[in-house]
Parts: sequence; structure tokens; C-alpha cells
Amino acid sequence: MHRIRIARLTQQDANEAYGLARLAFDGLTPARWKSIARRWTTGPRADAGALVARDAVGRLVGFAPFEVRRRLGAGRVLWVERVVAFALLDPTPITEALARGVALVAREMGCEGLDVAIETHDESLRQALSGLSGQSESALMHYRV
Repeated sequence: MHRIRIARLTQQDANEAYGLARLAFDGLTPARWKSIARRWTTGPRADAGALVARDAVGRLVGFAPFEVRRRLGAGRVLWVERVVAFALLDPTPITEALARGVALVAREMGCEGLDVAIETHDESLRQALSGLSGQSESALMHYRV
């Protein structure tokens, strides 16, 4: 059995997490990351942050940045811009743990829903999320302009 621990990003995690963040967001510079991570990890818990996943040995293996947004029809939702899971063999346990983690954060923050950007090829994330509630209301498509 895989033991994946999920926690909110802390200032101590920030430098290590940059590598995973950079995998997900190729234009992310070290300076921008430091600024964002500082905002997410200092002061009272804001409506934005990130979850990190660690394996049984303590290695950082996953990352999921989020923020609370308001949608016209759905009210408060937790928006997860990307879920990153890094594993040599099977990222599914990491993806599933992060999916459960963001759902828990959404409930803790009083959100009525969860919006997650899913890459077209990421079937494990799609399955992990559908296992949480059994339903998906829509798909989001993003185009660069």
C-alpha cells in the first residue's frame, strides 16, 4: 500500500516545491514562485494556497495549487489550476490523495463545489475526482490566445 501524506504548502516546502511547480507551469520564474509561495504561506490562511504530497520516505511527489472563486451559478468553488503527480511507475496513488485533499480543503473553506483543470490525457485524475462525488457537471477547455 502506498502512503502519501498531503499537507498545505509551508515556507519550508517552497524551495523544494519549485521543481514540481515548474513542471506544471513552464513559464514560472524563481522570483515569481518565491513571491507566490510567500503570499500562500505567510499570515492567516487565505483563500489561496497549494497542497503538497509526500511519499512514505518524505520525498515531494505532488503539488496542487488552488484558490477560492465565486461562480455565478455555483457560488463559492475551489479552483485547482493543475494537479501534478510525479512517480516513476504509477502516479495514481498520488493523484487520488491530492484529489481527496483538495475536496477536503474545499469543504473546510465553505465551498459548494470544486473546479479542477484536467489535462486531456489525465485519466487517473478524472477517475479520482469522479470517485469523490460520482458526477461531473462540465469540462473546462483552455486556449492560449
